[in-house]
Amino acid sequence: MPVEFTKTQELKLAATVAGVISLRLLGLFLILPVFMVLARDIPGFTPLLGGLAVGIYGLTQAVLQQPFGWLSDRWGRRPVMLLGLSLFAAGGIIAALSDDMVTLIAGRALQGCGAIAGVALALAADLTRPQRRSVVMAIIGMSIGASFLLSMALSVPLANLIGLTGLFWLTVVFALVGVVLVLTLPRVTVQTMATDPDGDLPMAPVWLLSFSILLLHAVMTLLFVTLPPMLVDAFDFELADHWKIYIPTMLASVLIVFPLLRRVGSSLAEQRMLPWAFGSMAVALVLLPTDLGLPMLGVLVALYFVGFNLLEAGMPSLLSRLTGSRKRGRRLGVYSGSQFFGAFLGGVLGGWLLSRFGSGVALVVAGVVCLGWGLVLSWAEPRFFLTREAA
Repeated sequence: MPVEFTKTQELKLAATVAGVISLRLLGLFLILPVFMVLARDIPGFTPLLGGLAVGIYGLTQAVLQQPFGWLSDRWGRRPVMLLGLSLFAAGGIIAALSDDMVTLIAGRALQGCGAIAGVALALAADLTRPQRRSVVMAIIGMSIGASFLLSMALSVPLANLIGLTGLFWLTVVFALVGVVLVLTLPRVTVQTMATDPDGDLPMAPVWLLSFSILLLHAVMTLLFVTLPPMLVDAFDFELADHWKIYIPTMLASVLIVFPLLRRVGSSLAEQRMLPWAFGSMAVALVLLPTDLGLPMLGVLVALYFVGFNLLEAGMPSLLSRLTGSRKRGRRLGVYSGSQFFGAFLGGVLGGWLLSRFGSGVALVVAGVVCLGWGLVLSWAEPRFFLTREAA
């Protein structure tokens, strides 16, 4: 017999899973805005190795999302999540103790071996009824956005206080707290996981959303590889003052995004916003390198965050609503693996473009790619999403 939870219990379980996901991401997000500036003092640093250190986490995540999803379909979600959090903590310890770029990159790679993002999403779906699942995924999406916002507020002050090493030790603490949270979740058997009456989702929407999340996180990582040095070098804007751009722009984007998410969520129309969200990011990225002054730069960063937050919250909600229970761990592993492979690509390509052509060219290239993908999604939306929802 399947496990039945009340509405209140479902929301509590969703909040717990969201806490595990957001704590891991908070540790990662805290490092992003400051790494390329602080890592300049590490022996062996180059822009390319710096980008690799930022992005290598995403490569190992991408490679292991599918195997971890496969294991969770057989062993259960909790054991696999505990394994992943243990690897994440071990990698954080190695990165914190490193004294050269090679060791730091190795630590970041081991952190990425804790590839539990898809497993956590699958667990959230396992523990909730289909009619409540979009709400649960929205909670997880909002927790991710909240961790991103909190990291923008705390990253620079914490970096000034405890340094890059201290930030890596924080990731270890967050992983251990995540272990405690996972232990509070109920054990769900493999048989219970297969009770969802929904059918399987055809792979075309899965791949479209997977490439979308890959691109989203590639561009985000590229942005934080190239923007902080540009603010310091081109705008003479010291690292300690970067929060003055990140915090107001993130808050402004949240005020815009939440009403939009409620509207598209109530009408089950998340797919319609995807092209527009990529379009807003494209405009912001192409115009960021232009000499429009700091106030206009803030407006453009806010526009980027509007597109980013819409996609970050809307795409998991859409995918979870369309996905049935069969092979859920593996299919959500495809999505999550693409997300982290995008982070790897963004770090490596961002570092390469920064070293060869500078921040301006890197941002424009990212904007053009976002524009092109937005046009692809505009063409694909009535062909691959609406038909499925009407079924």
